[in-house]
Amino acid sequence: MRFAALVFMGIVLLASPLGASANTVALLLSGTGTSYSEVAEAIQNELRRVPDSRVVSGVVGTASAEALARESRKLLIAVGTLATQEALRNADPNVALLCVLVPRASFEAMLAASRGERRTPDPRRVSALFLDQPPGRQMELIRQALPGLSRIGMILGPNSAGELDRFAVAAEGRGLKLSVEQITRDTALFPALQRVLADTDVLLALPDPQLINAETARNLLLTSFRTRTPVIGYSAAYVRAGALAAVYSTPAQIGAQTGEIARSFLAAGSLPAPQFPKQFSVTVNARVARSLGVVLDDEAAIRERIARRERE
Repeated sequence: MRFAALVFMGIVLLASPLGASANTVALLLSGTGTSYSEVAEAIQNELRRVPDSRVVSGVVGTASAEALARESRKLLIAVGTLATQEALRNADPNVALLCVLVPRASFEAMLAASRGERRTPDPRRVSALFLDQPPGRQMELIRQALPGLSRIGMILGPNSAGELDRFAVAAEGRGLKLSVEQITRDTALFPALQRVLADTDVLLALPDPQLINAETARNLLLTSFRTRTPVIGYSAAYVRAGALAAVYSTPAQIGAQTGEIARSFLAAGSLPAPQFPKQFSVTVNARVARSLGVVLDDEAAIRERIARRERE
């Protein structure tokens, strides 16, 4: 219901005559799910603080998106991977583009693929707020939640292989040792998982759409649980499914930071470099912790220790 109201608002604004607001921001959403509506609502809440600002919205593949393509705007915000792909392919290259709720690896791959295309936006006018967390924050979660464990297992696929060096640096700086398997197809996931689990204390799972889907994610959790190896996930949903803990940013947190970036852009006319979320949350699965015999501090305490380390 809330999302429908937001889209309706966007369509009404699209249909209304342009009052020549210099601060028009367009939101192109990948879909109609709750995550997209929460991001959109948080962005709009921030932009209400900008005098004469105007927000229009549309959903990829709908009439509202087609109307959005005819709008004059100062900034286009693409929310989600599908919207980012669409914007990089077809957006006006003279309009600044901010891509949010998209993993770093996916954004960088799509941006690289778009270069050389006729309507590719000027790279200096394209930025992103990533969905995933910085490697140091993920490693710090392990250090703070599981201080007695130091051998970290990871399985990297085609979409996440480029992250290896960043995670290696983050692990080394915290006295952690990485054991990594790199694979190219999902059928190689479980042999690689068995090798990794034989030599690690904890498994750090990364979102890689070429390897992780509903079935493989479930099997990964079950296999790890049988070897009594805790899994650090990448979302609250993954923790609910059986991971021990995760650090992540909620759609509302992503949306608020996006709105702050948009307000700054409207004031100064430039976008910052692509960046990770500033605000984040920690969630743990107490039932899994009890089953594994792991004693965890409460979520707020773990989160505060991670944040304190980042401020140092």
